[in-house]
Amino acid sequence: MYKKKAYVLIKVAAGKLDTVMRTLSNMPQVDSVEGVSGHCDVVAVVRGPDLETLQNTILSTIRGVDGIESTETWIVMVPQPESWTEKELKRYISQCDKTEIAMLKILAEKGRPMLIPELINELSKSLDDETYDIHQLTITLASITRRAKDEFRREELVVFDNDMGYFLNEEYSDLIKSILENQNST
Repeated sequence: MYKKKAYVLIKVAAGKLDTVMRTLSNMPQVDSVEGVSGHCDVVAVVRGPDLETLQNTILSTIRGVDGIESTETWIVMVPQPESWTEKELKRYISQCDKTEIAMLKILAEKGRPMLIPELINELSKSLDDETYDIHQLTITLASITRRAKDEFRREELVVFDNDMGYFLNEEYSDLIKSILENQNST
């Protein structure tokens, strides 16, 4: 994961907006590209493993795109925290569907990593759905991860290790268990 991030404000030559945005959005270092109103035409979010690489990417790659007239770079000095607060976790869990809640409960109750077949079996029992399979597990895990990353901009709650399987992020497992227990008692 890239640790350094910058917002690049870009002025684009007339008639080149679509081409510039498409070119930038295809660059692996660029997280997002959006057309905006104001003193610039486009804002790009650019990431790099370190400050030097980030600066080189902006200076040599971004500025070299045909149609870019000028750039202004804002390097993120203090990023948004990735850790969860209790309030955020409660809100996150309140937005989970039945299957996601079941997965969180199972992982919290087991308190240990679970391999895919075991997790599928436990979810199938919990949901009373004999057809629950790897495809549904993949969708559930993607949804849990995507919401944490995209909507809450926080670190993952369900972690995967090739050797051990799936488990709750240890930093939050007790808090998640507590929230889920309180949900059941209300």
